[in-house]
Amino acid sequence: MKINLLAGGFFILTLIPGGIHTMHAQPKPKLTLDDIFASDKFRGKTLDDVQWQPDGSTFTFTRKSEENGAADIYRHQVKTGRETPVLRSGELQYQGAPVEISDYQATGMQNFLLLTGEKKKIWRRSFTAPRYLYDMKTKQIIALAKNDPGLQNAALSPDGQWVAYAKNNNLFVAEVESGESRQLTFDGSGDILNGVFDWVYEEEFGRADAYRWSPDGQKIAFWRTDQARVKTFYLLDELSQYSQPIPLKYPKVGEQNAVIKIGVVDIDAGKTAWMDIGENEDIYIPRIDWTNSSRTLAIQRLNRKQNQLELLLADADSGHSRAILTDSDPAWVSVGNDFIFLKQSERFVWTSEKSGYRHLYLSDYRGREIAQLTRGDWEVSSVIGVDEQGGWVYFYGRKESPIEQHIYRVTLAGQNLQRISPAPLTWHRAEFSPDFRHYLAFSSDARTPTEISLRNSDGSPVRMVEENHIPALAEYGMVYPEFLTVTTSDGVELNAWMMKPADFDPARKYPVIVYGYGGPGSQTVTNQWGGGEAFRNLQRSLWHQYMTKKGYIVFSLDNRGAGGRGKAFKNLAYGDISKWAVQDQIEGAKYLAGLPYVDASRIGFWGWSGGGYLACLMLTRGAEYFAAGVAVASVTDFRNYDTIWTERYMGLLSDNREGYEAADVLNYAGLLKGKLLLVHGDGDDNVHPQNTMQFAEALIAQNKQFDLMLYPNRNHGISGGNASRHLYTLMARYFEENL
Repeated sequence: MKINLLAGGFFILTLIPGGIHTMHAQPKPKLTLDDIFASDKFRGKTLDDVQWQPDGSTFTFTRKSEENGAADIYRHQVKTGRETPVLRSGELQYQGAPVEISDYQATGMQNFLLLTGEKKKIWRRSFTAPRYLYDMKTKQIIALAKNDPGLQNAALSPDGQWVAYAKNNNLFVAEVESGESRQLTFDGSGDILNGVFDWVYEEEFGRADAYRWSPDGQKIAFWRTDQARVKTFYLLDELSQYSQPIPLKYPKVGEQNAVIKIGVVDIDAGKTAWMDIGENEDIYIPRIDWTNSSRTLAIQRLNRKQNQLELLLADADSGHSRAILTDSDPAWVSVGNDFIFLKQSERFVWTSEKSGYRHLYLSDYRGREIAQLTRGDWEVSSVIGVDEQGGWVYFYGRKESPIEQHIYRVTLAGQNLQRISPAPLTWHRAEFSPDFRHYLAFSSDARTPTEISLRNSDGSPVRMVEENHIPALAEYGMVYPEFLTVTTSDGVELNAWMMKPADFDPARKYPVIVYGYGGPGSQTVTNQWGGGEAFRNLQRSLWHQYMTKKGYIVFSLDNRGAGGRGKAFKNLAYGDISKWAVQDQIEGAKYLAGLPYVDASRIGFWGWSGGGYLACLMLTRGAEYFAAGVAVASVTDFRNYDTIWTERYMGLLSDNREGYEAADVLNYAGLLKGKLLLVHGDGDDNVHPQNTMQFAEALIAQNKQFDLMLYPNRNHGISGGNASRHLYTLMARYFEENL
């Protein structure tokens, strides 16, 4: 006879010859920190480096090899769904040594591949690596620059004839057929950067590749950065017998930035024309783009206060320019990649928040607005692309909810707005084919790992490409965020989520760990898998899961100043980042304290970077409501941070000393109560460890006890060499001992 297990874990007894046998429900295995940080069981499957063939008939992508962990390249046929290997990294060698493929680019109809070898990281987005040209027909491989591992920013020309790259802060081009290189700039040095950004541009404008190929592949427009006048900040490597200083050109608030020039170099002639960007050197050039012609370059010019953005059109031969459009805001103008120049007419699609919400506009080369394409009390997140033949603009937006991201399209006449992202999932990203007939949809929600489907341009499905089932999720019995709103005492609804233990009992009293960030335009409350596609985000989410299994409720709230809810809501953060962040996180703590199942004396807070800053404030200005906190890689005094990010949201120091003083954590050291752990990597190039050291000194002066952990030579992400697992183990133990 058999034994039947009933729902809920009950069992029945069945008499069989020889006696009575019982069977219990198998207990779920306990989630451990090793499961999260020392295994790949939660990583899931995805497609990386997706590249479409120009005719849209196939796309290629990379997938991690199960044998060696390197990237293998595959091709997917749109019509049949057939997948075939293009290149396996384990089979590729150069001069007898294996080539580890980290990513690739494809020329034209993918007859050549530009392969990136093993990367050596510089800053957040920049890296050096050897580059190889691989002939798909002959299977021959050519190393650029004699296999030099110090190449940066390699990119193929639109016609697939050339590859450009930077080396030693100069620009070079190489012929694809022969691999022969030619130098284009010659003044590169430690202070002069050609085709390479300085630290602050890369970090705060979000790009590492400081040049753009012209549409005809005959010219390259590039940034020339002179950082001679930028002051040097020194990090210190103390792991060797004698400490080694690490110099970093880093412009802090109120200091001088690098001087920018925009050049256009002709590949054949080797001559550079310099574009007229005005006489004022105290400006930013966050973006340049070619228009529909290789004769005209579009240049975005941003003033130092970052509240006025101008679009210049420059003659690529003479350098003469004219401003055709200006966008301004009482606080700041955001910079993105949303100027899309049409190929078949002198018009462009762009986004602006001038209506109070980011929306799409169509203008011409005189700067005249032809049409506002979207409107309403909701945000366009960013432009995906324009299908000129079909007459559609594709974009991401938050029309359904500020915590969701969907894919939409609207006609170039501003009509027939359609949501095309698949239901019922709530967070989507798309990779469109060049002809806009198909796209790959990367879709998830807080309970569903990112799945990948191939779809027609109207959103109708073609096939599922990757379902991404992760068996460990069922094995460990996971819990997921519950989304809610918290109404403040002055009547403002704030978005939040809560994770409760799997065995939650409303009759018990639970401690709560609040996770926050709080910075302008940011969001921790989004209905997507793992808080974002990066595996580090998923690890953080899994650590929250781990803490629920330890008996904690985990909670997060987006304070005023957060993104997704319009420009006026974001602008509340301007001038004093701390004001509404502190007030609303306290409102969140009050909400929690009012719940019958929360122990109000055991509410803690943790955060990273801007969230670390917020954690310091919660244990000082919010000390009445928070009993323990962990502040990781925290800014403490914004005068220590860089010009671009800080002045964008705080204004110039000369105009707003009062706001900087109000936001300075050091001024509140005497208010510290409860238990506070400060954590920093002493190799953090972004938020320098001096922030934590200065706050520690202020706490010592006030005779306030605190805990401190430093991670040697670790950067802002505090990773590598077991550091992530060590840090999250430390945080778990700290909350268990103090909350």
